[in-house]
Amino acid sequence: MSQLSNLIAAPRLNYTRCVSHCVYAIVDPSTDRIIYIGQTRNLARRRAEHLDGTDTLSGLVVRQIRENGFVPLVVRLEDCADETAALMAEIFWIELMKARGADLANAQAFTGQVERSRARRSKSRDLAAMQAARLKAIANGAPARETAAWSERDVARLKGMIATGMEMAAIADALQRSLGSVARKVRLLRLKPKRN
Repeated sequence: MSQLSNLIAAPRLNYTRCVSHCVYAIVDPSTDRIIYIGQTRNLARRRAEHLDGTDTLSGLVVRQIRENGFVPLVVRLEDCADETAALMAEIFWIELMKARGADLANAQAFTGQVERSRARRSKSRDLAAMQAARLKAIANGAPARETAAWSERDVARLKGMIATGMEMAAIADALQRSLGSVARKVRLLRLKPKRN
């Protein structure tokens, strides 16, 4: 019998009783980038806490993502038997993602309190500016996502809609942007919309 056959024939073990903690990542769906890594005993509760968007650095980043019309994804990275194993795994994942160039909002991702405080103030100012711009745009009758940055997903959707021959006005409605904003992006990307 091969090793694969032995594995398939082996009795299934139930590891769910042994798992008490997990390591998770928060992902910005507009860029598919990991923004935070944490560990918890209750992932559903922790997800809800993160999505509330506190005034911590990670909370400010989550609020910016939500301000842009997206909901951050919470992805389970690893199950751990206990808190000690979870803490060790969390440190491993943070160091791995830092080594790969991730811009994490974790406290461990900064060299000290001064740098972390500076980043938090910057994110707080950015969020306030985003909220003010969005409110001003809505008050002036602009579409909901008019002031939001174009994400990779937005660009992919735009390219797909252009390729199918969708009318520019319909594209603007689908992307919740003005016709002018869509036309500028089409020109910038050198896309060729079909003439209707």
